[in-house]
Amino acid sequence: MKLLFYLFILSQVLNITKIFAEKTKKDSLGSDSVKWEKMQENKSNNLNKIIWKSYKDNDGYFENEILDKNSRKNFSDTPQKKVKKIITNQKINQNFLQVQPHIPTNNFLNIGEYMLSTYMISSFSGGAAKGTGHQNYAFKLDYGYSDESLFSIYLSETDDPLYKKIDGEIIPNNWASIALGYKKKLFESQNSKTSLSFFGSLEYWVVSSGSGFDGNNSKKSIYNEIDNTGGHDRNENFIYSFSLPFTKKLNSKTKVSIVPGGTFIPETIGDKNIGKNFYGHNYFLASSLNYDVAPNIELIGAYTYLFGPGHNSFDENLKYNRVPVYSYGLNWNINPIIGLEGKITNGYGSTPSTSLLTIPSDNKPLYYLSGSYKPFLDDTKFTPLNENDKLLLFGGLTVDNALFPERGSSQISFNYDEKGNLFTSYGYSLSNIFQLEVQTGSFRDVNLLGNKNPNLKNTFLSKNNLNYRIGGKLLIFSPQKNDSFWLSLRTSGGRNDETKQGYLFSNLTSTFRFNDRVAFNLSPKYFFSGVKSIGALGFSSYLNLFDNLMLIPEINTSFIKDSSFNSSIALRYSFNKGKSVDIYYSNAVGIQDIGQLFEDNKSRFGIKLNFLY
Repeated sequence: MKLLFYLFILSQVLNITKIFAEKTKKDSLGSDSVKWEKMQENKSNNLNKIIWKSYKDNDGYFENEILDKNSRKNFSDTPQKKVKKIITNQKINQNFLQVQPHIPTNNFLNIGEYMLSTYMISSFSGGAAKGTGHQNYAFKLDYGYSDESLFSIYLSETDDPLYKKIDGEIIPNNWASIALGYKKKLFESQNSKTSLSFFGSLEYWVVSSGSGFDGNNSKKSIYNEIDNTGGHDRNENFIYSFSLPFTKKLNSKTKVSIVPGGTFIPETIGDKNIGKNFYGHNYFLASSLNYDVAPNIELIGAYTYLFGPGHNSFDENLKYNRVPVYSYGLNWNINPIIGLEGKITNGYGSTPSTSLLTIPSDNKPLYYLSGSYKPFLDDTKFTPLNENDKLLLFGGLTVDNALFPERGSSQISFNYDEKGNLFTSYGYSLSNIFQLEVQTGSFRDVNLLGNKNPNLKNTFLSKNNLNYRIGGKLLIFSPQKNDSFWLSLRTSGGRNDETKQGYLFSNLTSTFRFNDRVAFNLSPKYFFSGVKSIGALGFSSYLNLFDNLMLIPEINTSFIKDSSFNSSIALRYSFNKGKSVDIYYSNAVGIQDIGQLFEDNKSRFGIKLNFLY
């Protein structure tokens, strides 16, 4: 009976299919039928009508041809504007906007686009005051007002003492600037090989020197020339600059620029001067060379000659002089939205009017590090993480892993232990390959095992300290883009708010997935400060006991004589994909950067809350 039933069903299906086919055939015959006929082969390709023309590396040639054709068709204003807008958006963005603040390039952003940059200029040593160096920190916002004009905002500050002693004393010094810049394209050749722009800036510059009031602990301002009275001296100045960058494209990889300009700074400052006691006006002629060694890497070099009549440098005797300013390094666009720049220069200022100035009280080679963010461009594409790998996004405790969440995600943690250590961290993924990180917290009741490294303890782990740090994490390799393992570089900088001393901390972390249940991390670390520098190695593993329960053992050992060794063990329970809690037992001084390197004489329990959103 089952067989008969199946045969019946099959026959009905075939019947319906046949009826449908016949109906379709009938409908098609009722309509105009397709007629096939043999066409005569066209032996002529009309080659004589094709115009062959070389555009000689002119990217705008075809754009001009299209515009000319449209203009011949007498389009109305509205269609012409639409066509031009479409073509403009097809241009390749030129994101490298300055060689140095006083040497702008002839590159622009498209209208409505913006770019964020942060950079640091520092000496290689701390000078008379020791420390990690003399740093000048800056932030810059560039906004495309039109396709051929650019607005810029600069914020910068340096609060380190003078690099050299003055009359045997360390003199406090501070520069703080707010600057507005405007760049406008004046000319560009039809083949885009030559271009000329105008750039100008207006800046509010606060200069401070000395400290305290009359007394034994006060320091004399270097701008006080009339007596030996100590005390803090604060001066506010409006300064400005201009330049005319001219750029010639030699070939597809090489560009040279000639940039005449001027900076206008007062030649006297304060009300206790006898003669000229400040920099003064300077006219300059700068030259720069840009060479593309790869599609995303550009070598850069620049040299600036000053004509005066002012000066741009002074020494420990407060004698002002005029020296050339140089810079050389490279610009690396890691992906379309994240860029890094590194170079050597003797220009200490970080705004257009101050970048000609050397480090106060000396003329030294400095290093320049910069990062840029272009959110309007496309990010690196990744394949999604599996469920087991998503558990690694919460990070580690005293040993980091190489992963972080995708672009636009935030990562927050709170940590507290029995000794009273309290830390919090916030990370935001600017890109799939770069995370910005901010940390703050304090160490409590630190007692290093064997009283090792007392200078480091007193400088960075003192009582009632507050540490704040900022840094970033760059993802270099990832299985999400067909690599065999994860590899990331993390660097942070900050200071102890009580001692005013800072340090740099960097780790290169590799994360390997052994199987679905086991992953491990290898993390060499380096701590750099003016007091002492230390290398260390961290190792950890992730053992999935259950889908939402993980065991995390960690160890750290430093590469110094009588090295410190600390260990931690943690249980991590994941409530859901965005929340987890760590219960741990550790003898590390703390989980924040320097705390990972040292062993405390007492182990304690702690808790760490992790959030992703």
